[in-house]
Amino acid sequence: STGLSARSTRPLPPFPLAAERRHCRSRMAVDDAGDGGGGSGGALEPPAGYVTGSFASEPILRLASLLAEPDVAARKQRLKQALAEGAAAAGLGAELVDDFAAVLDRASSDCRRASLLWPRSSELAISFNGGKDACVVLYLWLASVAAGAADAAKALSGQTVIFFDSADEFPAVQSFVAFVKQSLGLRMLAVESSDFKRGMEDLVSSGLRAVVMGQRSGDPWMENVDVFSPSTAGWPAFMRINPVIDWTYAHVWLFLRAFGLPYCAMYDDGYTSIGSINDTARNPELLRPDGSHAPAYKLVDASTERAGRLSKKATNGTAPPKNGKDCKDVSLQDVMSSPSLRAFKSAADSPAPRTAGIVVIGNEILNGKVHDTNAHYLCGQLHGRGVVVKYVEVVSDDPEAIARVVARMAERCDFVFTSGGLGPTHDDMSMLGVALAFDEPLVEDTRFYNMLSSGAWRRPAESSRPAGGDSVSDGTFQMDRQTSDGGKEAARRKMAQLPRTARVEWLDDGNPWPLVSMRNVYILAGMPTAFQRMFQRAAKDGRFDNARRWVAESLWLDADEEEVLEALQETVDEFMFVEIGSYPAVAAEGRRRLNIAFESFDAAAVAAARARLVAALPPGLLVADDD
Repeated sequence: STGLSARSTRPLPPFPLAAERRHCRSRMAVDDAGDGGGGSGGALEPPAGYVTGSFASEPILRLASLLAEPDVAARKQRLKQALAEGAAAAGLGAELVDDFAAVLDRASSDCRRASLLWPRSSELAISFNGGKDACVVLYLWLASVAAGAADAAKALSGQTVIFFDSADEFPAVQSFVAFVKQSLGLRMLAVESSDFKRGMEDLVSSGLRAVVMGQRSGDPWMENVDVFSPSTAGWPAFMRINPVIDWTYAHVWLFLRAFGLPYCAMYDDGYTSIGSINDTARNPELLRPDGSHAPAYKLVDASTERAGRLSKKATNGTAPPKNGKDCKDVSLQDVMSSPSLRAFKSAADSPAPRTAGIVVIGNEILNGKVHDTNAHYLCGQLHGRGVVVKYVEVVSDDPEAIARVVARMAERCDFVFTSGGLGPTHDDMSMLGVALAFDEPLVEDTRFYNMLSSGAWRRPAESSRPAGGDSVSDGTFQMDRQTSDGGKEAARRKMAQLPRTARVEWLDDGNPWPLVSMRNVYILAGMPTAFQRMFQRAAKDGRFDNARRWVAESLWLDADEEEVLEALQETVDEFMFVEIGSYPAVAAEGRRRLNIAFESFDAAAVAAARARLVAALPPGLLVADDD
């Protein structure tokens, strides 16, 4: 009905998007199903480097079998169980499972309702661009329809999808879309135009009445949009169906990974939101110390999901190389200009300094009963060694909470230090939390247990006692206070439980207590004297020392911050590799005091930045060093 005619196409990636391409007024290609593996699992091998996961184990049909349960309570319970098992296998936390089961069930019901309202294949299509949200909607729709079909496998094949293709698509995305299309036997309408509206006019004129979309409430232009929302004025008339509108970023990844559903492999390489090659880079929030990027499902702050989407200004009007292979430079540039990551700034020709995260563990810190001093002490110690402390976080005595924070910091930092939670009582959960962070069991360390049993932990060598005469033992408990032999034995057993592959260092320094670390995570006691002693013992060999140290200068001004704001900002903009801080101080003798601090690994840059600010200041504000 649209006068289709044959045409040539531009080269496509190794996994071709369509065997036959045609065009009409909006250059729309119609590619019927029949060349793929159908909807029952697909025997196709995923193209190397483009796809994470496969359809070989029929994940959509397995999901459909869960959704087919007629009893609502039983269905939600089965979903919870499957999600919990899948999340554990994928290394995800289980904290979202209970709530998400209801969210998933509700979205599936919306899909089934829409399939009844628009039952003919010509009336409804799914928008599928290969992104994570589009994958969720496609798989959810197919599983929901199959759940109510007499022949579930047959119901998966032949679904109509719309792919808005363009010359600036990532080849990896094109190949992934082709893989899904052929694996599931989809009927694809590939609209090759940057004019979305014109493409929809052609589709609607051909009988399309509804489009299922993967949009969520936090996406752009989603204000006042509901699950079922008609197209806006000025557009062709069709119904927009948004079954995952209430889903969060975490829900998307829980769904895909818990059910083992395929997604584009770009998401495993630091991309969290994929557009065109002209406006997409890896998310700087996922940048690791070694320059690589963590996968998208590791993103902690969902509000930064689109942090890798670049404006034309950010890319200077130039497109990143195809497939984003060299986008790391763009992301690093974003990192260097991000206020939240200013501590990465260093001399332009030197590597970034090593970084650290500190996890303070204990309900007593969170409820204000105990004042933490360990993080303050460690920040000073690490800063003096040239290490940048990126994070300090306080968590409760909850092993899963500890695990989440430790795992995140271990991905992003060179060193992680935990404080507290190493005793024998019920609320000492640090070892378990660290073990969970690396998906390892706790096992008893025989030498550690024997040391505890022998009493050596409370009999340090006289030569190793500090000047004040206190024991240098790193123990944070007194087993002699146990009321029974059984209690003492239980305490020793618990204290000797360590992550299976933990590193246990028995230093020859007269102290009987070992240092325990798990990869780059150092597990320290909570008692301040023991914490400081354990850190000093570990640091003695220089393992935490950076190759370069901070160089610092400062100046004092008789001014308020508002008076020097312009000069200060100009200096900050000019010296991007110098950390500049402004700190109002208590007034003395009726004079105002404002301290400006300059720090960098480059002494010349520090001196130049200080001189630049002094020259730009209004007269009369600089306070003499001896004033």
